[in-house]
Amino acid sequence: MWWHRYAMTSEGLIKRHGQPWRVLRLQTACRQLQRWLLLLVCWVPSMAYSSLPGEVSLPGTLEFTLVSPTTGQDYLIQVSIPDSPPPETGYSVMYLLDGNARFALVQAARDTLTRQGPDGESDALMIVAVGYPDTERFNKERRVEDFTPLLPNNNVAENDYQQRPHGGADRFLSFIEGHLKPEINRRFAINTEQEAIFGHSLGGLFVLHALLTQPSSFDRYIAISPSLWWYGEKPLESLVQKTSSLAAIPNGTRLLIGVGELEQPASDDVVTPRDQRMQARAMVDNAQSVAEWLSTQQRNLKVGFTLFPGETHGSVMWPATRQAIEFLVE
Repeated sequence: MWWHRYAMTSEGLIKRHGQPWRVLRLQTACRQLQRWLLLLVCWVPSMAYSSLPGEVSLPGTLEFTLVSPTTGQDYLIQVSIPDSPPPETGYSVMYLLDGNARFALVQAARDTLTRQGPDGESDALMIVAVGYPDTERFNKERRVEDFTPLLPNNNVAENDYQQRPHGGADRFLSFIEGHLKPEINRRFAINTEQEAIFGHSLGGLFVLHALLTQPSSFDRYIAISPSLWWYGEKPLESLVQKTSSLAAIPNGTRLLIGVGELEQPASDDVVTPRDQRMQARAMVDNAQSVAEWLSTQQRNLKVGFTLFPGETHGSVMWPATRQAIEFLVE
């Protein structure tokens, strides 16, 4: 190539330039030039193949922002439309909390578990995920405010939450019932008698709050790892005070409560401050006791409880999502 004419032997360079140290400098310069040219040759074509694409869009989805007059906030609404046509009665709907983090997982679960073969259609279950604008996964501040019930005397169980906005669960539920649902019904053919809500952690706490305060809001409730510690050391005592609303539960209402086995360490395994907090929250004991209590309260309410073996508070959403889909399409 054209630079080969600079790759002369040492003797030739001495004859041309006279001094050995000049020869070494020229040889070093030639080697550096060759390395840079080689990098340039490799880099230029790679630019055509490694340019960053635009954002990826999930097939069969759309999103929009909805302003809530009850909370005064904007919400990112993501909708997964089934590839099957709506039944005569309309699509059944799952309202999914923490939509920024959970939307893709739940859509993949629905399509994977309900399609009959690679070319088959998915179940006629629409997913409506509620999230927050400009949020990658979780908006910690806003979900605390939206998902937590207001407590008497503002007696929050953990001091970390005292200074954060909280206690807005009733306002958030009012937004779903009074603004989000009508907007979804306006845009799509919906079966309003087949509506579910799915939440995890504080979202699971909100699901139970909705059941106990406005039980006719949904006909299927899915509460995974509900943060019942919000009510203090004895959450069941707080929930018992809400039993008057249970009389309004429509016949056929169903509830699924699930929790990961490893969310509550055994006494012998408590070593770190994190272990102590997990034990104090009693995620497994609280979820199981509330499930047992609710199963005895109303004959119209059918309650299921699942302890997911080997799962933590984070990993439990993997098997729980599968069970949630099966719970809704069975």
